[in-house]
Amino acid sequence: MKIIIKSILVAFSIIFGLNATTKAQTTYYPVYLCDGGTATLHTPEETTLVNGDKVHWYLEGTEVIVNTYNGTPNSTDIITSTSLNHGVNNYTSRIESVAGCLGDMSDAFQVYRLPSKTLALTTNKATYCGEDATLSSIITATTTPLHPLPAGIEYEYVWSATKNGANVTPLSSIGSDNASKTDVNNFTLTTTGAGTYVFNATVKYVKTTANTGVLKSGDNKGCEVTATATQTVTVTPKPVKPTIVIQ
Repeated sequence: MKIIIKSILVAFSIIFGLNATTKAQTTYYPVYLCDGGTATLHTPEETTLVNGDKVHWYLEGTEVIVNTYNGTPNSTDIITSTSLNHGVNNYTSRIESVAGCLGDMSDAFQVYRLPSKTLALTTNKATYCGEDATLSSIITATTTPLHPLPAGIEYEYVWSATKNGANVTPLSSIGSDNASKTDVNNFTLTTTGAGTYVFNATVKYVKTTANTGVLKSGDNKGCEVTATATQTVTVTPKPVKPTIVIQ
């Protein structure tokens, strides 16, 4: 009996250990940039500087700029480059006194550059018969990033459609999407109303709820992109019920 209990305890320890390891492996970064987005980096120690002191800024160990303090707040800040490499970019800084003494290097501040992406639409059925509630068409939006996304970043989709050239509002009147925030999101057209429906969609980056970092984009919209081409679905009318007469 003791052996069985001991085995159970060992198993629980392994499970809890695996869970702890999984949680520990989730990494979030303080700043995420995409498509022209920039961030302003600041050292709070600026308040201790005197005129003529300098702040040296480095990117991956290479000095990129030296800012001289002139008594104006934020005069030693740096704006991140718009051409950072994909993935993690490490910024560091150190202070040089007006007397020429160099202080210690700061800890690295990590800036994550997100990849550019494209969005494409496809459909499994370009036409179906209206009035038949069992029929529908699924329009699929597929996002393709140039590189895999880090933990803590996902997608947000917005669908739009027209019927015979007029905007459909609300969109829920003709169907619904599956609310997916992955690289694939589906909109299911279930309307029985005959007409020509043209679908479009946009996708942008958003942070997950657990991610406490800051997302900055060149368009201030999460680097929103529109589908490369629309998709058209035709819902055809149900033929009328015939009558039979003698000719």
